[in-house]
Amino acid sequence: MSSTLTPQELVHRNINLLSLPETAMRINTMVSDPNSTAADIGDIVSQDPALTARLLRVVNSSFYGFPSQIDTISMAITILGTRQLRDLVITTSVINRFREIPASVVAMESFWCHSLTSAIAAKNLAQHMKISNSERLFVAGLLHDIGKLVMYIALPDPSRQVIEIAAEPQVDSDHVEKAIFGFTHGQVGAELLRQWRLPESLVEPVAYHHEPLSAKVYPQETAIVHLADVIANDIQPPISADDDNMAEPLAWEILGLEASLLERLHEEVYQQLDDALDIFYYTHAA
Repeated sequence: MSSTLTPQELVHRNINLLSLPETAMRINTMVSDPNSTAADIGDIVSQDPALTARLLRVVNSSFYGFPSQIDTISMAITILGTRQLRDLVITTSVINRFREIPASVVAMESFWCHSLTSAIAAKNLAQHMKISNSERLFVAGLLHDIGKLVMYIALPDPSRQVIEIAAEPQVDSDHVEKAIFGFTHGQVGAELLRQWRLPESLVEPVAYHHEPLSAKVYPQETAIVHLADVIANDIQPPISADDDNMAEPLAWEILGLEASLLERLHEEVYQQLDDALDIFYYTHAA
């Protein structure tokens, strides 16, 4: 029996558990404000010592591979730009915020390993397409399953029921979620991103990452996140049995890429994954 809740109500009822740190929210708002300068944004970041330390650790890691040491946020903004810095703030803040969900609810290491693998694959697909600011696709890939965390936190028992039913062969996980909840984790994730005031270019890919042909405004970004999710499941087992979805063949056509690129993408993601896990997840989880 489906839930009487809507995705909006589910997120609103649990917003205190799901909110991002105030600094991250302020930076996100400032990046979209033409009256905010890079110096203004740098000042806000620098007022948060823990965030500053995380960002400098990331930008000085082998994942980025810059030739010289970056020792101030202002230097990081000069090199990365404000939008890419915002994306990094969101990435590190989300992982840090949701790292301590009890293991009885979800294995967070598996969740973030899958999410980071998807993030790398999404960024690399965007780079193959020569899409500007490919880092925003990294964020979209990272957050594509964030709705699952909302459902695990707020509705753990029916979430386990979804996983059990969808583990059966030939069962569509979205159909099971709709039957039990009345909505999908993609819809919940999209609503959470709207509450965080993230751009629609992130919201729509999260909403439709299992059904990319439904995207109306950002079909390319949605196809990228869809294929990135599939690539991540090819590289390591899905985080749960309900998430092993097949690739939509038309997604490759939407991107203007050949499916033969898949083997190369796998290799690229493999090469970058250990560094990404070390810097984005394991250093925060330690």
